[in-house]
Amino acid sequence: MEDIFVVKRCNKIIIHGRRAGESLQEPAEASSWYRINDTRTGGFIGDGYDLEEEARRECRRLNAASTPLPARQSSG
Repeated sequence: MEDIFVVKRCNKIIIHGRRAGESLQEPAEASSWYRINDTRTGGFIGDGYDLEEEARRECRRLNAASTPLPARQSSG
């Protein structure tokens, strides 16, 4: 069965400003953050995660909670 919730990597660009009178501006920093994507709706869950492993752990938890349990058979 395919996972409902998956981790999506997003780009984060940090732009450093400069003060009046400064001639040099630091270069922008490129880094990443992670979101949990609901493949059924295309929407996102939560506010995002700085660490990929945290997002993956939450995906595993959400997918486990969304997996239907097998029907119990009555003994009689």
